Amino acid sequence: MTYGTEPSMDALTVLGNEIRMSILRELADAEESLSFTELRERVGIRDTGKFNYHLTKLCEYFVRQTESGYELGHAGTRVITAANPTASSEDGAGNDDSACPVCGERDCEKLFHVHLTPGSF
Repeated sequence: MTYGTEPSMDALTVLGNEIRMSILRELADAEESLSFTELRERVGIRDTGKFNYHLTKLCEYFVRQTESGYELGHAGTRVITAANPTASSEDGAGNDDSACPVCGERDCEKLFHVHLTPGSF
């Protein structure tokens, strides 16, 4: 049986595009929400239709739109943390460079961690 595999596979597929990962990185670097135009310019995409397409895909899972613009959602923050584990140790939060910022295990090589709750099958 393949219960619950479709949504997570869709989310992983969304991350398989460099423009989308650039959007996530720019939102992670921003100190506040970014407008559509600010975000598009930071990512360096001139075609607004193309940029809108990719941003819309991210909004399904990783980015949220607020009144003031776009910002990372919880899942987007987790992706950025997992993709760049040294970021959490640069601010002094992590003392062990080989510890995973998500699970805390030494030398963890997982890019994504799946947490299942009882009854979610």
